[in-house]
Amino acid sequence: MTESIDPAIPLDTDESVEWSGRPRITTILPAVVIGVLLIASGIAVSVTRGTPLFLTVVPLGVAIPIWKYFALQGVQYVITDEALYVKRGVLTRSVTQANLETVQNSSFGQDVTGSIFGYGSVTFEIAGGHDLSFRAIEDPRAIRALVDRAAPNDDGLSGDARRESSIPGDLTQWQQIRNEIRAIRTALEE
Repeated sequence: MTESIDPAIPLDTDESVEWSGRPRITTILPAVVIGVLLIASGIAVSVTRGTPLFLTVVPLGVAIPIWKYFALQGVQYVITDEALYVKRGVLTRSVTQANLETVQNSSFGQDVTGSIFGYGSVTFEIAGGHDLSFRAIEDPRAIRALVDRAAPNDDGLSGDARRESSIPGDLTQWQQIRNEIRAIRTALEE
């Protein structure tokens, strides 16, 4: 799923968008239910008691789902071949960026409704920073897999490195260098 990218997201000219999306629109349903209940109770109380509660409660019942909808539309998630982006806000915008190189771990979760309707959240642990979450997105497992494939694994601890390490040499060569440095240090201390 790829959609137009908000201009507030600072993409480099050589970055290619792998995926972009927004939180699922159905997540505003609780706000709609609360709004309908407020409107219905305002009308019922105004009719039965003759009080102008209708004028106070009904605008609030309309405003809650509208506010939730615009808040939801102000969020955009983008995955490129270089970074993750989370944009929040409609009038005032905030963009959080994390390079794929800094993604250390990822996890996804789905609550009961997410499992039924196919949406959930993905959280990325970022080295030296705060976690980054994509909330209420379609198929969170696929999005997690996309980032796991794109993020380099240069820790040298696992055998399934997704990209070639930028550190020259292999473990044996670095152990030989360490042993040489220890020998030099020992010779200097004598």
